[in-house]
Amino acid sequence: MRKIIYLVISILLLSCSSMNVEKQILRDFIDEQNKNGRTIKVIVDKSYPRTKSLDYYVMAYEDRNIRMGDWIRVTPNGYPPYNWPIDINVVKELKSKYKNDITYYWKKKDFYRPKFKIISEYESRTSRNPIFEKFLFSSGLYISKPVMTLDNKYAFIFYSDFSVGTGGTAGRYEAALLENVNGKWKIIATYIDPNVIS
Repeated sequence: MRKIIYLVISILLLSCSSMNVEKQILRDFIDEQNKNGRTIKVIVDKSYPRTKSLDYYVMAYEDRNIRMGDWIRVTPNGYPPYNWPIDINVVKELKSKYKNDITYYWKKKDFYRPKFKIISEYESRTSRNPIFEKFLFSSGLYISKPVMTLDNKYAFIFYSDFSVGTGGTAGRYEAALLENVNGKWKIIATYIDPNVIS
């Protein structure tokens, strides 16, 4: 009986620890987005699938030797030479781990900062919604839950942003790779689909 109780307590502690790390990743990610001239105040409640960020990393890696001008599915932002800090087989293992992940709906408790207005996808597309009047010219965010590598050194997030008041149209889709640097999660690379025009 004691073994079962210890096992349950251990699982609960690991789960709480994992949730706190996810909150930290989300907070640091959104703080970096806000430094880029945005003011994110709205989050769409339905999260993107976690595996989308992993798909983008894999496609960018597989297309890394394609010349500019040829059909590229996903490319890293910035200029070469590109860095691939996570082995592609590790990323494929993570994809396999999360392939049956269910759709998650964000709640205020998922974020350290509860100032965000969490709205439904429908509300994000309804331009006559009173939410738009209150948050006009702010940025909204569609975002996935983070995926962490097993060593907790790197994390992936898939996201797109939109301007409140434009009917919730998503901008370009991006996957961000973050690195844990002295307890702070920093974006070290982003991957985009160059075929999507925002």
